[in-house]
Amino acid sequence: MKASIFILIAMIWGGFQFGVEGAFGCALLGFVIYIFISKQSTHPAQASSQEQTAPVANASALSLRQRVDQLEQSLASLQAEVAQMKASAPAKTTDLVSMSDREAHIIEPSSSIMTASEALTSEPSMSTAAEALLQEPSNISLSEAATNIFPSIATSPSKPDTTPLSQAAEPPQIPSPRPAAGPSWLDTQLNNAYQMAKNWLLGGNTVVRVGILILFFGVAFLLKFAADNSMLPVEFRFAGTALGAVALLVIGWRLRDKRREYALIMQGGGVGVLYLTAFTALKFAVIPAGFALAFLVLIAVFSAILAIKQDARSLAVMGISGGFLAPILTSTGSGSHIALFGYFALLNAGIFAIAWYKTWRPLNLLGFVFTFGIATSWGALKYQPALLASTEPFLILFFLFYVGIALLYALRQQIALKSYVDGTLIFGTPLAAFGLQAALVHEIQFALAGSAVALSAFYIGIAQSLWQRKRDELHLLFEAMLALGVLFATLAIPLAFDARTTAASWAVEAAAIIWVSLRQQRLRSLLCALVLQAIAGIAFFNKAGPLNENAIAILNSGYIGGLMLALSSLFSGYLLQKKAALEWFKPGATLSPLLAAWGLIWWLGSGLYEIESFVLSSEQYSAEVIFIGFSALLASLACKKWAWPLLRLPALALFPALGLMLLQVLIHNSHAMTGLGILAWPLSLPLALWLLHRHEEDKQAIEILHALGIWLLSILVATELAWLTRQAVPEGIWRNVAWPLISAAVLWLLAEYGSKINWPIARHPRAYFVAGAVPIAAGLLIWTLFALGSDGNAEPLPYIPLLNPLDIALGLGLVGLLAWIKRLRTLGLLDLSKWLTPSLLGLGFLWLNAILLRVFAHWGGEYYSLSTPINSLKVQAVFALFWSAASILVVMAAQRLGGLLATRIAVRALLAVLWAWLLIANFNDGSLLPIRYLPLFNLLELAQLAAFGALYMAWRDQKYSLFTDAVLPNWLAYTLLATLFIWFNGALLRGLHHGLALPFSVWEAIRSSNMQQIFMLAWGLFALAAMQLTRRGSMLRLCAIASAPVILIMWLWTFYANLSQSGSRWPLLNPLDLIQIGIFALIGLWLYRVDKLRGGLPQQWLKIGVGFTAFVWLNGVLLRTLHHWADVPYVASALLHSTLVQASLSIFWTLLAFSIMLFSARKLDRSLWFSGAALLVVVVAKLFIIDLSRISGIERIVSFIGVGILLLIIGYLSPLPPKQESKEGDV
Repeated sequence: MKASIFILIAMIWGGFQFGVEGAFGCALLGFVIYIFISKQSTHPAQASSQEQTAPVANASALSLRQRVDQLEQSLASLQAEVAQMKASAPAKTTDLVSMSDREAHIIEPSSSIMTASEALTSEPSMSTAAEALLQEPSNISLSEAATNIFPSIATSPSKPDTTPLSQAAEPPQIPSPRPAAGPSWLDTQLNNAYQMAKNWLLGGNTVVRVGILILFFGVAFLLKFAADNSMLPVEFRFAGTALGAVALLVIGWRLRDKRREYALIMQGGGVGVLYLTAFTALKFAVIPAGFALAFLVLIAVFSAILAIKQDARSLAVMGISGGFLAPILTSTGSGSHIALFGYFALLNAGIFAIAWYKTWRPLNLLGFVFTFGIATSWGALKYQPALLASTEPFLILFFLFYVGIALLYALRQQIALKSYVDGTLIFGTPLAAFGLQAALVHEIQFALAGSAVALSAFYIGIAQSLWQRKRDELHLLFEAMLALGVLFATLAIPLAFDARTTAASWAVEAAAIIWVSLRQQRLRSLLCALVLQAIAGIAFFNKAGPLNENAIAILNSGYIGGLMLALSSLFSGYLLQKKAALEWFKPGATLSPLLAAWGLIWWLGSGLYEIESFVLSSEQYSAEVIFIGFSALLASLACKKWAWPLLRLPALALFPALGLMLLQVLIHNSHAMTGLGILAWPLSLPLALWLLHRHEEDKQAIEILHALGIWLLSILVATELAWLTRQAVPEGIWRNVAWPLISAAVLWLLAEYGSKINWPIARHPRAYFVAGAVPIAAGLLIWTLFALGSDGNAEPLPYIPLLNPLDIALGLGLVGLLAWIKRLRTLGLLDLSKWLTPSLLGLGFLWLNAILLRVFAHWGGEYYSLSTPINSLKVQAVFALFWSAASILVVMAAQRLGGLLATRIAVRALLAVLWAWLLIANFNDGSLLPIRYLPLFNLLELAQLAAFGALYMAWRDQKYSLFTDAVLPNWLAYTLLATLFIWFNGALLRGLHHGLALPFSVWEAIRSSNMQQIFMLAWGLFALAAMQLTRRGSMLRLCAIASAPVILIMWLWTFYANLSQSGSRWPLLNPLDLIQIGIFALIGLWLYRVDKLRGGLPQQWLKIGVGFTAFVWLNGVLLRTLHHWADVPYVASALLHSTLVQASLSIFWTLLAFSIMLFSARKLDRSLWFSGAALLVVVVAKLFIIDLSRISGIERIVSFIGVGILLLIIGYLSPLPPKQESKEGDV
């Protein structure tokens, strides 16, 4: 709480001087000052505690000195006794001599025990001895004291004398501790100031005191002025910073022996500040670039010297970082790369020199990253082939530097027997250098291959040298060098020869190595061969390109290479899945399928690419079908011959592959049964079926493949029939009836003859009757829905309802569908009867509507489109009459049939359709006939009323009534009322459109303030009529709940209207305010009805809502009055920046608070009084946050002084009502 005083004072002062931002900034500053002062105030207490403990320490030291002197005397006497025993007993000379030696070793001051003076001058021993000897003297023996004071005595094999120490000295007199120090003077003053501020602000009448404070600010605004502060030149500031950095360096250097860690931190900070100062001075153009570069280099050299002299790796890292960054930070883009790389060579020479003496791996890695990173960046931005001669020597030099540094690190670290090989430098250096070399010589033929050969020879030479000299000590380094040599030798082959030839050779080589490795059980060579197999395929794919113009089909390098890759991978996978291989190499079970898949990809990819390259485009799909079928046949034969079950999968995948091929044909609008297709498809489909029969070990796994086969057959026949029909009759819808005819034929044939075919249909009935036929039936239904969008043009024949290709195909499809459903029930596979009746009724209803629309299109001149019933009012009216008649007929038919389920389904479906149309029809303006529009007496609204009548008849048939209690379901009743309300709004909008020439647009009704007011008035009358006409229990509750959204929208609209609409000139006596007053009255009536239903509303929330609504409306009245009478634009930004508006709001809110608090004081309502007080808090906050920063001049003065005076009046006339005592308290 004490911190709040500092924060509050600083916030008020900052807001007074600098506005809102200054208030928050100064509040943070006040908090920091409080923490600093509170910490400073604790120092006197600490000093006093130290003074109190000083006498105790002195007494302990004096007592300790006496005790140590007596201990030495006791040990000397013990030594003398041992000498006498040694002289008197010659037989035990050996034992006594050894004992004497041990005792002498213990007592010898120069060996393991400190003298008394040394013990007293050693602080740790002093503290330990003091803790041990300040115990009760009578309970401490000599051995215990010696053990506590000199730990080395405890580890000695001899046992000291146990003479009590109390015989030699009296126990010390330890003074009793003094009581703890009381609070400091500053803490006392802070507490007093805090209590005074708290009592002044919260004691007595707070409102009056806040008013006085605001009055003070109002008067202070008359005297406010600001002063400008001057600043030192920037050169002096940079010089001061540099001198501070030098001071850090000097202090760190002087403390290097006493406090090493602290000294290094100081020196590192000084170096960092010097770097930062130089860089910042360069960026602000205080010093030139050349001088800055020299200064940065000097810092780097200086820090490196400090690091080596003090064995400080962190300083070396900082110095080298600064050295590498210096030319980057000072670069102007026009320097010489020779100078840059020469400078880097000097830095790397320094790193090499340090590596000769120190094993600082982070320094080595830092130089490596900087050297090759900056070199790579320069190469990407600046390198040109003409600079090769001046760049290549530096690359070689950098490469040799870091190879040498890595070797030095290994030689220095080998004593540790682990981690002596720096993998980052060993492998990163050749990779980085070779990558840069590739960029330098990429335009020179065979240059990169030669570089790889040179690197291979270099690393093999290093490996040979290590093998001859330090084979045992550096075995791991030898293997790394040899591996790099072999790696670069292997890379030289693809760099010198064609990629496809190299890749094919690698694949065959890998297969051979795998065969040998499995026979000899050599794991390392097996893993290398597997990796080589993958690299071969990737390399071949990366360099694959178009064939030579003179290439021959099949006999070309591309196909032969791909075939070699495929066969090598398949052979490798076959070897790994053998039993002997799996017993030795367990991962072969996982790798074998991967290699087989890899080989199949190359087999199929090479064959398909060959077809694309040498077969005519019109025959490519058919050739691919033949190739895929041939591949599946080979896989099946190999599976049986070599007992490799994995090859069963590509054999069974023929049906899915044919499906993908057929899908590709359909996407490209090609004809499948043409050219080679006449041979390919009739052979491939039976072949796929034969493969299913050949590999029918797992019945469940291939069920879906049988279903896929019947799908492919149906689609293929349907597309062929559609193609033939299009060739014969190109116009009309004749070609569109192929699918329903074929679907109907397939369903009917399955129903009639499917069970008589033993294989495959009778053996797999679910695959054909369910999995295969359900998608076909679904496709037939989907086609029926899509066919609704067709106009049924039967050219060259005229359109006749029901007697046209579209309707006939639909009828045949319905026959096949019913036959299939009947067969499903007979076989007991699937029962669809419960879905049959509603589906057929719904589909028949849609189809009859489509027929009606086609009649309009062919005979009435309307355009056939599914949007026509929405866009054409004439069609809508006819459809509404038709739907109403259909609903009545269905209800009557359901009554005659007596089926409860059929009646319920039909009634609900028709109710849903009519309800949807009632909603859609409201989006039309009713201009149907070329006569004058009359509300309710026009064709559209008459049709809507007819629809309402049909709905009422249907509900009456179900014994529903709007005028009986608890009969109509709630959801249906709410839906009916919502539909009626939407229709009412549509009729009102149409009436305004035709009567007042207003636009028929919902968006315009929302945007127009006048139309908003009209609709609010109409909604109010609608809701009022509903509440007045429904006074019975169930309907009263129904209408009250249903009207809740309307009431809520009207209530929210009042807020929106107050924010967006300016109204008329006269306050209250204008349509906007009168409509809002009516809305408030309607809401009051609604709340009264709801209160009667529920038996009480939450009064607290109700009061809050009423108060907030009244507050917003009154503010809106004030703002609109200022807008009309003071010419303030009714826009949020203008109102916010208007000094008159802000001052008026402050005074008006204060008056409102005054009224509320005065009323609450008379009624003794503390909660209402606190509401007014909360509004006063808002006013005060607004004064300091908004008015203080955005209002100036006389308005701000008036605002502050006016609010202050009103607060004084409020504090006098309406103080806080007292708490009402409870009855228990009175008793």
